[in-house]
Amino acid sequence: MPYAKYDGKDPIYKDKEQLLKKTGISITDPILPPKNLVKLTGTLSEFKGLFCYAPLADGAYLSDEQKQKQQNQLRKGALLATLNGNSIAALAGLGHANGNDRSDEVDAQYITAKLNDTITLKGWIGFYKFNDGDQVEVVAEKHEDHYEVYAMLKPSEQIISLIPPCLGGRKQAFKHFYIPYFIFYVICVLLMNYFFFDFSLENLIIGFSTLGVMLGAAFFMVYKNSLATHVTLAERIFTVLGWQDVTNINLGKISKQYIAKLIAQGKYAKEYNNKTDPHIRPPKSGDGWFFFYYDPEVLCKKGKPPLRVKNKKRK
Repeated sequence: MPYAKYDGKDPIYKDKEQLLKKTGISITDPILPPKNLVKLTGTLSEFKGLFCYAPLADGAYLSDEQKQKQQNQLRKGALLATLNGNSIAALAGLGHANGNDRSDEVDAQYITAKLNDTITLKGWIGFYKFNDGDQVEVVAEKHEDHYEVYAMLKPSEQIISLIPPCLGGRKQAFKHFYIPYFIFYVICVLLMNYFFFDFSLENLIIGFSTLGVMLGAAFFMVYKNSLATHVTLAERIFTVLGWQDVTNINLGKISKQYIAKLIAQGKYAKEYNNKTDPHIRPPKSGDGWFFFYYDPEVLCKKGKPPLRVKNKKRK
């Protein structure tokens, strides 16, 4: 069977072309960005899922003109790094500009299903396994022959599975995605000076400035694109669901909080089966592969941001 068995042995196909060649199954790329999101509720049937890399990251929402502009800016950064003698940074920037990285490919689950036996669902979500007969909520967009799914919820278990890389509003997504990039930048400069140059204050300044010019421009473009793309989509999904303070939502942290609550109530098994559980429930860290627990008591309270609730508990 080409469809997922959720047994820890399922392949993740390289792209839709490889999937078609090996299984004969034809799938579509994500439809981004959606224009009119709606919320549907009902009973799930004929659920099928498989795992495949999809264009969901940096350039997924960009037009050809925007992609070309981004590549030109990265090439300018690479040239500037070369003129300043930083060949390593230049090669990295040129590789990104030429599309040699795989940042546009994110592993996700392509699903098809029926809702109430009449509505056809298709789309890309996280690795959570839904079952026929589940009562679900769906955030989707209507097309001629189907509804394109961007999030699916199972209220009985308070689990939400979203299209990657959606996981939070802009205030929280910045911390999750971009602070690690800054740490990476600092480490790169230190390592380049340690292995290739004299470890001096002058070389550190040169390293931070030249690499900063290129990475700074790339960082700004990626951050700007993220705000206009998957971060905005996450906030739109949360809004359709009726959640409050959407810019401040971080599903990873809320999921971790909720698991702590379940453990205290004796409702969460601490032993975790690394083969099957990654498709059934988030680990104690709160982060499944783009599926999470959610807590309506936190997310639906007006005027009380999710993270403030957590901070109050610490006092």
